[in-house]
Amino acid sequence: MSQRELDPRKELILKVVTDDYIESAEPVGSRTIARKYNLGLSPATIRNEMADLEESGYLKQPHVSAGRIPSHQGYRYYVDMLMQQQSLNEEEQGLIRLYFEDRSRQLDTILQQTVKILAQLTRYPSLMLGPKLQPSIFKHVQLIPLSANDILVLIVTDMGIIEKKVIAVDCPVTQADLDRASYSLNKKLRGRPFASLKSSVLNELKEEIKTEDSSFQQAVTLLLSTLDTRERERVYFDGIINILEHPEFKELEKFKLLLTLMEEEDRLHRLLSERHPGLRISIGEENPEEAVHECSIITANYEIGGRVVGTIGVLVRPAWTMLMSSRWLILLPRA
Repeated sequence: MSQRELDPRKELILKVVTDDYIESAEPVGSRTIARKYNLGLSPATIRNEMADLEESGYLKQPHVSAGRIPSHQGYRYYVDMLMQQQSLNEEEQGLIRLYFEDRSRQLDTILQQTVKILAQLTRYPSLMLGPKLQPSIFKHVQLIPLSANDILVLIVTDMGIIEKKVIAVDCPVTQADLDRASYSLNKKLRGRPFASLKSSVLNELKEEIKTEDSSFQQAVTLLLSTLDTRERERVYFDGIINILEHPEFKELEKFKLLLTLMEEEDRLHRLLSERHPGLRISIGEENPEEAVHECSIITANYEIGGRVVGTIGVLVRPAWTMLMSSRWLILLPRA
C-alpha cells in the first residue's frame, strides 16, 4: 500500500492508535480503542482493521501478546497526511519572548540561549547549525595576550558572530605589540567579505608586512589559522541528558551511541546540513546515523537579515514526533 491508498476508516484507526500511543507510551489494543473512543465500530471491526494496517506495514506488535504501536511507516503517514497544527500556549510564548527581549546580546549568545530554551521547553535534546563565517563581512579583530605565548583571537562579523580561538606563538608578544597589529589589520580588512580574506587579500597583506615587526606578521598568520578552522558552521546543542527520561534510552548502549554522536561534530553536521524550506521531519531509519534510529529529528531553517543561514532542530522519541513537530518552530530574532 502506498501512503495515499488508506481508506478513511483505516486512517481513523491509525490516527487513534497513534494518538493513544503518544499519550500512554503503551501498545494499543482493539478493546482499548473501542472503550476509549466513540468510533461507531465494533471491537471485531477495529481488530480486523488493525490487522490489515499491520500487514500493510503501518502498525507493528512489539510482543506477540501485546497490542500494536505505529511503525516508522505509520508515523510517516501520520505526519504527512493526518497531523493537525497546534500552537504554543501563552506561558511558552512568554518564556521565549523573555529569553530574546535583550537584542543587545551577541549572536553567539543568542544561538546558545536558543538551544537551551528549546531543550528546556521540549524536554528533549536540541541542536542548531550556526551561520557560516564565509558569507559575512569582516567587522573587527582583536588580539589579546593570555600568557607570554598564548594569544586569544577575537573576530567579529557584520552579523554579530564572534569567532574565538586561542593560538600558541613561538615568541612572546606584549599587549602593545598586539594592539598595533589589531589596529593595522582592522584598518586593512574592515568591510571586506570573509570569502576574500582566505585568498588574495591575506596573501597580499603578508607580502606588504615583510618589512614590519614580527608581531604583525604573526597576527596575519593567526588570522589565517583562525579562518581555516571555520570552513563549516558551528554546531550548538543542549539537553542531551533529557533523553534519559524516556524509556527507549533506558538501555545504556543506546544512550552511549547517542552520547558518542553528540561528541562528534562532523556527524552532527551531517544530520543538520540539509536545507529544506519549512519544517522537516526525519523519522527513525530515515536518519543517516544509526545512533538516532530510535529517534526522530524535527528541523527548520532560521534567517538573519532575511537570509537563511542555519538550521535548528530537536531530537525526540518517535512517539512524540507528531506532537512536537506541530508545536515547535523557534524563530530567531531577525538581525
